[in-house]
Amino acid sequence: VAFLSSQISVANISPAAPLSPPLTQSVPPPITAWRPPRLVVQGAEQPVLLQSLQIDVEVSAGVAETRVTMEFFNPNNRVLEGELQFPLLAGQTVTGFALDVNGKLRDAVPVEKARAQEVFEDIARQRVDPGLLQSTLGNNYKLRIYPLNPRSSRTVAIRLSESAGATLQIPLAYADSVRDFALVVRYPSASTAPKLTGNNPLNLRFLADPKGGFFATLQAVDMNLPRNALQVSSAVDSGGVLIATEKREGEEFFTLGLPLKLEMQPRKLPQRMMLVWDASASAANRAHDKEFALLDTYFQQVSNQEISFVTVADTATPPQMFTVRNGDWSSLKRALQAIVYDGASNLGAVVHDGRSQEVLWFSDGLSNYGAQAWNRKFPIPVYAINTASSYNSAGLRALAQNSGGQFIDMNLLLLAQASKKLLNRTTQLANISAVGARDVMVTEEDALGMLQLTGIFTAGQAELTLNFVQVNGKNNSRTVRIRSGQNPSRLAALAWAKTRLAELSAQPHLNKTQIRTLGKRFGLVTQETSLLVLERVEDYVRHEITPPPELRPVYDNLLARTVRQKQQTEAQRLANLVRRFQARISWWEKDFPKEAPLKIAKKEARNRAALEESDNGRSFFQRGTGSSSGPAAPSLAQSEGIIDARNARPAPAAIAAANNQSKAFIDGAIARDKLSVEERSISIQIKSAVSNAPYLKRLQAARAEDWQSIYLDERRDFVRSVSFYLDVAEFFFDKGQTPLALRVLSNLAELDLENRQVLRLLAYRLTQANQIALALPIFERVLELAPNEPQSFRDLGLALAQAGESQRAVERLYEVVTGQWSERFPDIDLIALTELNAIVDKARRTGTPVDTSSIDKRLLRHLPLDVRVVLSWDADNTDVDLHVIDPNGEEVYFGHSQSYQGGAITRDATGGYGPEEFALKVAKPGKYRVEANFYGHRQQVLINSTGLMLWLSSGFGKPTQIDQRTTRRLKSSGGERIVIGEFEVK
Repeated sequence: VAFLSSQISVANISPAAPLSPPLTQSVPPPITAWRPPRLVVQGAEQPVLLQSLQIDVEVSAGVAETRVTMEFFNPNNRVLEGELQFPLLAGQTVTGFALDVNGKLRDAVPVEKARAQEVFEDIARQRVDPGLLQSTLGNNYKLRIYPLNPRSSRTVAIRLSESAGATLQIPLAYADSVRDFALVVRYPSASTAPKLTGNNPLNLRFLADPKGGFFATLQAVDMNLPRNALQVSSAVDSGGVLIATEKREGEEFFTLGLPLKLEMQPRKLPQRMMLVWDASASAANRAHDKEFALLDTYFQQVSNQEISFVTVADTATPPQMFTVRNGDWSSLKRALQAIVYDGASNLGAVVHDGRSQEVLWFSDGLSNYGAQAWNRKFPIPVYAINTASSYNSAGLRALAQNSGGQFIDMNLLLLAQASKKLLNRTTQLANISAVGARDVMVTEEDALGMLQLTGIFTAGQAELTLNFVQVNGKNNSRTVRIRSGQNPSRLAALAWAKTRLAELSAQPHLNKTQIRTLGKRFGLVTQETSLLVLERVEDYVRHEITPPPELRPVYDNLLARTVRQKQQTEAQRLANLVRRFQARISWWEKDFPKEAPLKIAKKEARNRAALEESDNGRSFFQRGTGSSSGPAAPSLAQSEGIIDARNARPAPAAIAAANNQSKAFIDGAIARDKLSVEERSISIQIKSAVSNAPYLKRLQAARAEDWQSIYLDERRDFVRSVSFYLDVAEFFFDKGQTPLALRVLSNLAELDLENRQVLRLLAYRLTQANQIALALPIFERVLELAPNEPQSFRDLGLALAQAGESQRAVERLYEVVTGQWSERFPDIDLIALTELNAIVDKARRTGTPVDTSSIDKRLLRHLPLDVRVVLSWDADNTDVDLHVIDPNGEEVYFGHSQSYQGGAITRDATGGYGPEEFALKVAKPGKYRVEANFYGHRQQVLINSTGLMLWLSSGFGKPTQIDQRTTRRLKSSGGERIVIGEFEVK
């Protein structure tokens, strides 16, 4: 029998005493209802309107399920995209959604989260638009709605479940007004009518339902929606117990509500207390007035106390000492009011000061940064306090309970209730024993005046014994008997599933498989499962996703008739890779000649002319991967004067200059080519990014002591801008202000907790700054979010190698080498294989060899290089090309993949992320220029701009290897070409 210790505060109940009635008068209702979904639409000239709203609520045995159906109308003359966003409170779970397809609502099906994202993006690339509802950290949910066709409507329905407790709140403020409105609230198993408490803006009245229970309903046209939520209070039946049961998939579930009095006794406060204050950027949105009010009530009960004060953002500050005398905490309050909220949240950086006896920890619980795991077994009691609307309730609850403290969610409690919970000891539920039932759990939320349990029958009757520890230390118990089939309800199984989910979510990394299985079985949105709607039955078949029931007959027929193209077997894929690797070895072993610039110029002119004739007017669409196009980039040979732009022939001036310099150049090149690799000198120069952003000009013109203040002032206008944080961090790095630069950079982790595009860029930039300990957990998080992309494995493997973990690095890279990946990622297996062999060779040379027994021996061959360039980018569905121009003026790129002196480039990666690699075994003396040509992207939403990540190496795979990494932002939507760096070989 599972239970949550120290979680539920209950009354002092003697075994023979009857259960008390619920405290509907003495216990005020929760003060916060969940916020209605908000539709965010990019670039609409006129607002998209909510023209129809239907709310259907059913409550049974203290469990409520709400179904909200919304019809949106696009008054604009063009197609728009919307994203429905809504944070939920602790204990609330999305249990389903439906999206209209061809005028009819189609229910979503549960799919593993990473798999759902992969399918969604794959289908979206074909311009067939699925619907995906997923959760992010902090109990935030989002649903993409596309297309919103011109002057047309789109309908979406969402279901969510929550604990109703003694009082249920039903928010109504979905919009200012709607054309059509309907509301139904049902209590099918209630024996007495529920009551509408507080404000009743709709003048509802509950009536007896002929089918049993009670209901209230309202329909209206052109209605102004009330700002306040409905508050509905329910009573228990005459037996004093609320119960509902449900049979599902061969099991019978029950949910049980017991009304209880909350009796408390003041606890002795410690003489030394630790105050932890989350000061990350997102913490600025907490309700600090509530937090200060709670501290006021706490310190009023303190005579003398020492406070060890710690703030935590991307790092934790050393403790500051404050003293409270007779409730006067004014100096500490001033320190709190002066906090600047900035940076990511690294809750794992907080450690016990070694002296304090308890902790008051104010945070949303969303730890998104740092190499240390969040310590949820603090050595002293933690009172975890939340006032944020987006928060990690499971993590905060675990932090508190595992330490013997309390979780205080001020979204659900009035100040007086929160104060009582903080300042008093209560009777605790020690454990539950059960006969005739299993998997008995206490619901996640402390329902005010109500203890809720849920479990599974193993017999026709069940007997539950609840054992309590009173505030005086004595034990007592209470026995409740329930029977199978009592008060059937479709919500009982759901109540068990979401309670179990809350329990598992306290340690999500340890329970990933169980969370995934639970979500798929009960159709829940979790951290491991999403809900997906596909438009075409063929898409369900192609991706082998079981559709909703109404599509099953067609799906089964198509599945039976469809002859799928067989995927390559592991052996076939490996054989193909071996052949390609052997071709690379042959290239590496070949000696390439060094020719005169004039001859190369003539040959390149002919190649250019042919290419430009066949590729004239090439657009990004024609390349098959984009929706935006820009002007074709000029030929480099044209821009250098080697080729006449009008007739694609060598310009006369260029021929004369080349003839004059040819002999001296060739003589010098031959002499220098005789140098050994060790004697050859190769330098790398990164071209600095030039930004004309006004905030950078302001920083550059300011005094050093004003830099941080100017950054914070400018941040107000760029709080969601990726480029802003990158630019300002770069400024502080250049000025030697590394701690401040890292804090500024860490804000990227706060922008979007599950945006792999932004997280990749953050991790790359941290790697560039040699902050590998900070980059590693971010790369690991990206791998969790996108295990279907080979870049996730490659990035982590390279970071592990940089951290000195060669064995793990090789294992991750070999997953890239042998994996079955989308055709959007050509040659990434060969690129990763080159890197794998270099790591293996370095480990051998340094006396720490790695185990390569699981690697096919045909793939183990180290191929060192004079020059290596790898270009990646952070935006999917994006086409960026790598160009390298050698000392002869010869340009290597996707259309000219090998130079005369042997420089080779991998295949064109046009579908997003890259990478593309340029490799040169023996570099001819002279200067090499590295450029990136950005053709465009095909994305409905792009975060600010596309980011480039470039890795330049001289002496790659040799003891003399030197690396330089850089990141760069592309501001345009396509048709942009930039110079990133240069090599000079002497």
